[in-house]
Amino acid sequence: MERDLLGKVLDTEREIQAKIESEKERQAKRIEKAREEAEHRVKQAETELREQIDRSVLKAEEAAEEKAVDILEAAARRAEVLRGMSDEALHPIVMKYIDSILPRGAP
Repeated sequence: MERDLLGKVLDTEREIQAKIESEKERQAKRIEKAREEAEHRVKQAETELREQIDRSVLKAEEAAEEKAVDILEAAARRAEVLRGMSDEALHPIVMKYIDSILPRGAP
């Protein structure tokens, strides 16, 4: 009787141990799947951020180019106005900016 009881206890312990191992494997698989899904989401977010950055850079480049064109056009218009002015009218304008045009120590 005692041997039967001991055998049943050992059998039950083996079953419990097998169930514990099975559950450990099942949980390990769930953890691995969750890790893979998280990595996928991170890569997806990274890709989206890179695309947003690329779009932002392109938009900034376009805005800078437009601004440069506007500046050049304004400078061309101003130069055209100055070309039409007489030397006498240009003299005070040149004198106003001569210090910033000439290098230091120039005569």
